[in-house]
Amino acid sequence: MKSIFDQFSNISVYKENGEYFLHKPLLLLSYLGFCWNNRERLISYNEADKELTTLFDAFYPAGSEYNNTHYPFGKLENDGIWEVEGSSTLKRTSVGHLIKSELINFSIRAGFTKEIYDTLSENKYLLLDIVSLLLGRYFPPEKHQGLRAAVGLPDAGHTRAHDILYGVKQDMGTIEELPMPAEAKQDNRVNDGNLNLLDMIATFRSKNKDQQNAYISYLNSLHNLSADGSNALAESQALNPYFDELYVAFPLVETVKEALTSGEEKVIVLTGHAGDGKSTVALDVFKHLNGYVPKQPLQHKLKELEEVRSGDRKISIVKDMSELGAKERVSWLDSAFDKPGSWLIISNTGPLLDSLSGYVREYHNGADSGWIENEVLKKLDTPYQKTNLPTHTLQLPEVSKPLVILNMTRLNNVDLGAQVLEKMLSHSGWSKCQGCDVEDSCPLRKNRQALRQQDITDRVRWVYQRLTAYEQRLTLRQIVAHLAYSVTGGLDCTQARTSAYDTQASNGEVNVGLENILFSESFFGYKNGEVNKKAGTLKAIELIHRLEFGSPFAVDFERKLIANDDTSWIDLPPALTPVAKRWRNYSREATGIRWRFALRRMAYLYGRPVSQHEQTGFESFLDNFLQAPKLRQFDRWQRKGELDLSSSEQRAFKNNILDVLLEVYSGFNAGQFKDSNNRLYLTLRRPDKAVVQPAQMVIASFNTNDFSVGYDIHQQLPFLRYRDAKLMLSLPLLDYIQTCSIGSIGNQLVPIHLAQLEWFRSKLLKISEHETTNNDEFIVLSAEVDGTVKTSHFYIDKSKNTLEFV
Repeated sequence: MKSIFDQFSNISVYKENGEYFLHKPLLLLSYLGFCWNNRERLISYNEADKELTTLFDAFYPAGSEYNNTHYPFGKLENDGIWEVEGSSTLKRTSVGHLIKSELINFSIRAGFTKEIYDTLSENKYLLLDIVSLLLGRYFPPEKHQGLRAAVGLPDAGHTRAHDILYGVKQDMGTIEELPMPAEAKQDNRVNDGNLNLLDMIATFRSKNKDQQNAYISYLNSLHNLSADGSNALAESQALNPYFDELYVAFPLVETVKEALTSGEEKVIVLTGHAGDGKSTVALDVFKHLNGYVPKQPLQHKLKELEEVRSGDRKISIVKDMSELGAKERVSWLDSAFDKPGSWLIISNTGPLLDSLSGYVREYHNGADSGWIENEVLKKLDTPYQKTNLPTHTLQLPEVSKPLVILNMTRLNNVDLGAQVLEKMLSHSGWSKCQGCDVEDSCPLRKNRQALRQQDITDRVRWVYQRLTAYEQRLTLRQIVAHLAYSVTGGLDCTQARTSAYDTQASNGEVNVGLENILFSESFFGYKNGEVNKKAGTLKAIELIHRLEFGSPFAVDFERKLIANDDTSWIDLPPALTPVAKRWRNYSREATGIRWRFALRRMAYLYGRPVSQHEQTGFESFLDNFLQAPKLRQFDRWQRKGELDLSSSEQRAFKNNILDVLLEVYSGFNAGQFKDSNNRLYLTLRRPDKAVVQPAQMVIASFNTNDFSVGYDIHQQLPFLRYRDAKLMLSLPLLDYIQTCSIGSIGNQLVPIHLAQLEWFRSKLLKISEHETTNNDEFIVLSAEVDGTVKTSHFYIDKSKNTLEFV
């Protein structure tokens, strides 16, 4: 579920010729002012109309010209943050606008939803963040102070005071009325009435000048770039109060809980690589079975063996069988299969195979341990299917309990990682920054502010998906470590405070601290455009550096990238405007290549096209940046669980695949054939492809109309099918097909994907053997001098022992 800040960030605001229509932003600012001043949640249209008319006259004359204040009053409902009384009974125009006369005659009221109003009333810091977002995105800086005053919000000069003392009225009130922090109330001068507001703020700030936010320390303990990597393992997470707000439940948690507590007794093994989250799942199951509050940290670490009762059933949880000796592992497996109750066993893959083979040899003499290993390997390669547990189930000989093997390396941890980033940024631990003496200029907070002003989770997920699809899978632990480092840049509160003092000394014109830890640089393993060698020790950044994200794209794009007008091509979060401006100036210098790379990384993560006209070009930029032209479409198919293509698009998609297969299998591309070709030819082409073969004998051919494309929901991959032969189309294959179809050269497939194509070729040949009835005819493909391919048919007359040309 999106945070409230994200909901405001994603409101739909109409734009024409590069100009925003300001009806919605002005209405929102007006109601944020109502909320700040504790007015009623729902305000009548009559009252809102007066407020908006005044705002339009002063700040948006084009809006008052049409006198359509009722437009945002109704349309904001579509953004999910707004409520109109009796909305379902009101009449609307053909484009969805409410009828103004009805709003007036029936005194219709509207306002923020109760959830949003209550949250903003309690968290005035969040309210001011949203105000800054709206002002920065839709209004020039010279109008900000006037707008704040017009809607009853504190001006920029008072914001720092309000950031400390939430809920202060605009006229500041008296000291007794202020909801002061406990530290400030302890000052005797407050009780004596001898401390004014500004003195109180200064006193409070001086007491917090060495404030340390433990949540920042916790984030830095999730990676191993500092001396403290104490929270990188699930062992310590079980006891940490910050962990539960970050935890995202794995898809199989509910499956494991249900399987352990219902049906026949069974032994469930969770296996995978170190860091895939096996122990975290065991921790979740343990809490559930004991009836613990999910958000509550444990008081002790899990023991090697935990025994819990669920109704009449005893459930045993083995925290990590990999840590036990070989004999112990075999003995515990015997207990699991022989004694009453269900078992959940955590184990790395290698020890699991050895232990199961040893168990069969020791307790089931004569059983084939080789068979066991083969069956286990099959289960390890089975994609997780939530509704089909039998596909993961193995029945050992002479054992009554079924063995369920769930391999966590087969789970999609890319989506989980993206969700963890959202939780990192919305975590309540950030509230501990309130009252810090450098709160307004802290690079850590500014880094977070930029991330929350623009939803970047898709962009982050695509990078991880690019690595995973090309056989460079990261464990969830490695992803979390990478994200934690990217958010903090490895900076602790002491270092952030030093950077913030430098920023304050320069009147905020230069925030070097933010530039040093900007997420778009840290995420890709850079610092101010240069490779950060220290960050390269993180596995994610090591893999990212191999791809060199951010290379040049197109001439017109490069020109816009370094132009003075930073709004000519993309929107960036307001918090990044000073950084982008400085880097653009640097990029125009002779040695500015590293800054241009940095600007491309910034554009990829934060950028949004400023107009529909720029949308297509921006999407091409994203594909080029990711070095995977089909990744975003592939991602959409996976998230929808289907090929969302029309019939004509499916035909074009299929034809592109078959054209590439024709070239791979014969060496000739579809454009070389004189006539329109609707056949896929398999030829006696040399496997090493080291010699040009202008003439090739066809050993099988297939009508392209007999092929079809579809989507396999279990493997989460599109496919090409012919009869019972199915070629699964991984992302590297799709990218290869796409680049070949547009005539790109130099694209190579790695052996594992070439092997997939050869496997499909062999399946087609087998089918052809059963379908071919006439072995006396054969076809030869030959290339002419001009490159066109001629198809020649020959017939063998066995009676005359002659070869005839047909």
